[in-house]
Amino acid sequence: MKHVILFGLVGLVSGGGCTAAAPELSESDISAIRARFDAVAQHVSAEDNAAWARDFTEDAVFMFANTPALHGRAEIQAWGEADPVVTSLTFDNLQIHGGGDLAWATSNYSLTIQGVSEPDRGKQLVVIRRQPDGSWLTVAASVSTDLPPQPATAAQSLVPDR
Repeated sequence: MKHVILFGLVGLVSGGGCTAAAPELSESDISAIRARFDAVAQHVSAEDNAAWARDFTEDAVFMFANTPALHGRAEIQAWGEADPVVTSLTFDNLQIHGGGDLAWATSNYSLTIQGVSEPDRGKQLVVIRRQPDGSWLTVAASVSTDLPPQPATAAQSLVPDR
């Protein structure tokens, strides 16, 4: 019995080394992904929601703070076209990681909305995949604001009146 356990453990340990790791992202990949973030900022700042939606894969998921998840380009574009009007989007502290055809990035953002005096500032986690044509598109994005939560109205309260 000890031999079976020992051989099983040796097989697990040695077999673990047989899996080939995805190659690191090249400088060219990182530059292309940075350019994708620049394009997103331009598209959103220009209110070009059709172009912004094309920055995502057809089956992408976009989760913006305090809103339901959006699935697919059509929902993402429709959400972008709804009020409010964005006048500026910028990213900073962009960190890109990954390997092969998959990357993930984190960044801070600043989003200025027409008629609102203070910009929305927050952070995001974005998953990006290389497409067959070599371009990089967003597969999933989760965006969370750093603004304090708004007080709930009586109708929104989860605690019933007593």
